[in-house]
Amino acid sequence: MSADAQAARNYPLNCWWVAAFADEVGREPLARWLLDTPVVLYRTEAGEVVALEDRCPHRQAPLSSGKLRGDAIECGYHGFQFGPAGRCLRVPSLPSPPPIAVESYPVQESGPLVWIYLGDRAQLDDVPPPPQMGWMTDPGFAIRKGTMEIAANYLLLKENVLDLTHLGHVHAASFGIMDWVNPPAVTTKGDTVTYRQEFVRSPLPAGYAMALGLEPGTPWNRVGFGTFVSPAAHESGTLFFDPAAPELPAGSNLFAHLTTPIDATHMHYFFVAARDHATDDSAMNQFAAILEAGFREDEEILCKVQALINRTPRRGSQGERSVKADAAGVAARRIVERWMARETIAD
Repeated sequence: MSADAQAARNYPLNCWWVAAFADEVGREPLARWLLDTPVVLYRTEAGEVVALEDRCPHRQAPLSSGKLRGDAIECGYHGFQFGPAGRCLRVPSLPSPPPIAVESYPVQESGPLVWIYLGDRAQLDDVPPPPQMGWMTDPGFAIRKGTMEIAANYLLLKENVLDLTHLGHVHAASFGIMDWVNPPAVTTKGDTVTYRQEFVRSPLPAGYAMALGLEPGTPWNRVGFGTFVSPAAHESGTLFFDPAAPELPAGSNLFAHLTTPIDATHMHYFFVAARDHATDDSAMNQFAAILEAGFREDEEILCKVQALINRTPRRGSQGERSVKADAAGVAARRIVERWMARETIAD
């Protein structure tokens, strides 16, 4: 992809994106750039999430630098107050407020996630709702989550989680998964693409084995899978099977990789990980530490890729070349292009 192509918007506005984890949003204004838009998030006194444009229309001060007054947010520059619907409610220097407002954005809170819609309100009913991932609130699973800001286009991470042949190269020191070398089976249905890979009596790396109460290197069966759910969400997991009793999984790991563009070359990366075995706090904290180390390895390589894309080389690039292992990622790019083709808001 050329630098010019990367600089252009390649994310649909008419889509639900993750704005924050639910526990990040409270009675203190939270400032966040989302899709090249400054947004401030907070909760009303009743606990409802509010999302407004983080730009006072008076002198363009960020509303997030102010404070909450009941359910309204007060600009920290001249004291203009705006309610949850964005309408100006009070100007200290005037007897009544003028007919001005800031944008108010639809939000949905689902489990640990707060989703936001920044697109065309007239098209909202035609846009797929935020994906539901019920395992995030299933008491049978223990959950760990985190967020990172990564200096790379969001599609680079989408392609990363759709082609796991990078595991043995980028994550040899963290995950230790060295057997994901063959292209998986890929299926496309509508605007989703799914991969699936089976491993038969393959030695388990330490992170998998110890959580199952096994010695590292124990030959076990497992199935790895993942689905591009929307431009904002990818869901994946691993099922583990005892070769002596392969009918039912003996354990499962589940993941959500949630990417929200900040701009063309930066993203918010929200991740949620869960498993239904080794769920005590100590084991889960160790699990989270391994994941964090691995995701930092992804960040390092993706930032290097983006930095190279950003430069205009003296010698011309021959562009990208895809191979069979890229099938899911290529399908995802085409799906995003379809979302963009349905776009109703011009840049």
